[in-house]
Amino acid sequence: MTFTATRIEITPSGAALGAVVSGVDASIAAEPEVILQLKQAWRDHHILIFKNQQLTDDQLLAFANYFGDILQQPAYIRKGETEPYLPPLVLTLANAASEESSVNIAPNYRKLLPHIDHDWLPTPSSGSFLYGVELPENGPDTYWVNLIQAYEELDDATKKQIAGLQLRHFNLYGKYRDEYPEPGYAAGRSVEPGERVATHPLVRTHPDTGKKVLFLNAANEVDIVDYDPVEGAKLIERLREHIKQPHFVYQHHWSKGDLLYWDNQATAHYRPEFNSNATRVLKRVSIRGSRPF
Repeated sequence: MTFTATRIEITPSGAALGAVVSGVDASIAAEPEVILQLKQAWRDHHILIFKNQQLTDDQLLAFANYFGDILQQPAYIRKGETEPYLPPLVLTLANAASEESSVNIAPNYRKLLPHIDHDWLPTPSSGSFLYGVELPENGPDTYWVNLIQAYEELDDATKKQIAGLQLRHFNLYGKYRDEYPEPGYAAGRSVEPGERVATHPLVRTHPDTGKKVLFLNAANEVDIVDYDPVEGAKLIERLREHIKQPHFVYQHHWSKGDLLYWDNQATAHYRPEFNSNATRVLKRVSIRGSRPF
């Protein structure tokens, strides 16, 4: 059984990014015309929202694989252990899941600042699928930031100032997934044992559209290569405040069965803190990306 392109409707969210896709059942095989239409919509809107899906892990993987190779997240050492743990291709992001299957960042209900997934890898993911399995009635919502629009709305002097700058992205919690790092300015510090760090252009070029992207997170430590540390810290703080402006944002209110596919090359995302007693379970699959340029 396959679904056809004639059944698909793509409705823009009305926000800075995002579009709702109707007429797609992600659990079954797709015709080539459908995938081509979805890929173009993803390039245009940076987030695709599929409602009322019912997916097994294998079905989620199969659908995601239409859009690229699945990213295998690197192994890490869990706290109190000595052997490396290789995460599954389908990650369970939850505050109510078994240790073996989930990305257990404790406490999992705390506020997440705007971040870009896998920016600490030499080749960050190009995008990710997130599937809502069990969601609290009262949120939290997830927010995505349009980093292309954020770049375009910078003044000319700032664009000139940041052109050609290289930014180091630190991932201290890749050593132990038990706490978040402070989102400060690293100021040329050395890399700690077990820490993953990657250097990318502060202004990257989107590999599919050629548009410029302000490739910056507000959640992890960063620093600018070969730049005055005091001036670098001021610049990064100013840019981080810039990307937090509400008019760059799409806000998603989750329902069970929602499947979102976002462009990790052009967006950052965040969510507020929520009730620690609420049960929130999502599944994530990420797509391999290329080296930013």
